[in-house]
Amino acid sequence: MSTNYLDIHNYEWQVVVNPNACEGKCLELWNDVSVLLAQKNIKCVLHLADAVGKGTLLARQLCAEGHRHLIAVGGDGTINEVVNGIFMSGVDTKEVYLSILPLGRGNDWARTHQFSADNIENVRIFDEGRFMQHDIGVVNTFHDDKELARRYFINIAGFGFDADVIYDVTHNRPHFLGISVYILGLIRTIFRYRSKELSVNATDFHFGGKSFLMVAALCQYNGGGMRQAPMALPDDGLLDVVIIPKVSNWTVFKNFKNIFKGTHVKAIAGIQTFRTGSLEIASETLLRGEVEGELLMTGTYRINVLPGALNVLTHVSGQ
Repeated sequence: MSTNYLDIHNYEWQVVVNPNACEGKCLELWNDVSVLLAQKNIKCVLHLADAVGKGTLLARQLCAEGHRHLIAVGGDGTINEVVNGIFMSGVDTKEVYLSILPLGRGNDWARTHQFSADNIENVRIFDEGRFMQHDIGVVNTFHDDKELARRYFINIAGFGFDADVIYDVTHNRPHFLGISVYILGLIRTIFRYRSKELSVNATDFHFGGKSFLMVAALCQYNGGGMRQAPMALPDDGLLDVVIIPKVSNWTVFKNFKNIFKGTHVKAIAGIQTFRTGSLEIASETLLRGEVEGELLMTGTYRINVLPGALNVLTHVSGQ
């Protein structure tokens, strides 16, 4: 993993905070972090992404105004919105530097980059200014060869079971506390989900048949700590694709531990993995897709990777 260093004290950082993240505690947590940043003479300007999609609008506007140094504060959804805003702005994204403070609930992207639960440590690493040229994925949704939608992602795009869990969570939020919303949705979805007939095509790979789920990954974790793509690297210019074939409910339950450890790729029979720069996914039945918990428009999906397209803070030591 190659990295470069930036003297962060030379710039004014535009901070996009989602106050609704971490069950509404994110702004309070940011206020504590901002004190630490001020003590290090790091200049910050606060912008509140207090509604769905506001992070995208803010990041797009800030880049269009000439800003190139941003901090996304929140969970994976906040990161996703800011990344999409950067790429929708039309600027040269290789000029943009993005730092992330993972103050959400799942913080899956941050797991690959070894961020700490201690924000004092995260501020210390930010002060070091170690950035990597991070790959970015782009999902285009088509119907009859007409592009319907385009979304960028910095972590993982999931299709099939993953996306159906997000659909359940979005439409059936529980009215009580004490259990993870995602885990509750996952359990509900297992009992009603049916594997999908897929056609997956890449330059040197073809899959046709029923699939429980598939992911196209730049990083390794999603779904609150599931290590679905254990070999993925965010700067190798490739998507790591994992396809789990049709399996029983019992097989899924039995392999929960393996999925969180990343050993499912060997433990579940028939799993297929490959690396590619682009692929297409089609299905004759309804196939949902998602990126960082955001449902995609349904259709035929074409996924590409943009190698080294964004400078992103990392805690992983470079070579």
